[in-house]
Amino acid sequence: MSAIFIFGLFSESSGKTILATALARGLINRGVNVAVFKPRSGHNMWYQYEAFLKCRAMRSLFCEDIIKLKEASRCSLPYEVLNPVDALLAPLNTEVFLEQNITRQMFLFEEDLYRHLIVERYLIFDEEGERRILLVNEKNINAGLVMFDQKYLEELGTNVDQIVPINNLDEWAAFFNEYGSKAIHGCYRKIRQEYNNLIIEGFNDSVCPDLELINEANVIIGVAPGTAILYDVNEFKRIINAMMKLGRDPRALRAKDIITFARKYEVLRIKPVPSQYLTDYDRLSKELKEAIDYVYDQIRE
Repeated sequence: MSAIFIFGLFSESSGKTILATALARGLINRGVNVAVFKPRSGHNMWYQYEAFLKCRAMRSLFCEDIIKLKEASRCSLPYEVLNPVDALLAPLNTEVFLEQNITRQMFLFEEDLYRHLIVERYLIFDEEGERRILLVNEKNINAGLVMFDQKYLEELGTNVDQIVPINNLDEWAAFFNEYGSKAIHGCYRKIRQEYNNLIIEGFNDSVCPDLELINEANVIIGVAPGTAILYDVNEFKRIINAMMKLGRDPRALRAKDIITFARKYEVLRIKPVPSQYLTDYDRLSKELKEAIDYVYDQIRE
């Protein structure tokens, strides 16, 4: 049984999904049945519009990355199981700020992730069964400060078991602290019932989406443009545990917090690829053959 965890060294555009999709298809083509997992994510309905249209058609919510990962791996499980927590973000409604003559506030809000949040969906499997919970940023929606699709929100609301309104960042954080691990654990275990091999793609530069997932990982890869770094797994875990003893929440740890201390045992070059290869997963896996071969050898040991 193998679990491959891929995280970004930087918060944006590290290349996690490129490597993860290439690895998924490459392992499939080498006869390894593999599932994919994106424990937590967020995407923007404007900048990832095709993913939003797919969500709207299915009256569901999941991220663009899991669409690519599921296609690359040919995994049969539903999007929501593979992506248990997903937040839908949106651009600020510039027209409202201009009409109200609060442009200075607009530029302050632009840098605040919470001000872009519309909803966040959780899928939980526990003793109560299967539950979908929708976290709704009522303050943003009621004030019209962000662009959103009212009809989609209404349809999404009919496809969940519980709707929870929030009105500030602290409430958002508190809800995730209470329900995030439940959602991630339940979906992770459900995937493990059907698949022995799993590729886990982290959220931005987070190095520990969940402690259970990290403890079961036997390959850990940090990604930056042009580079994939394979870390000593046992030492990586020890560093996270040491951080916990110092009072750090492992889910809040970022790459910059630990990679200075983590021993790397292999650095692989990832060459740039044309954009048309990014969804041609067979071609992409061939372009990244060196990295895939190396990981394949690791999981066979």
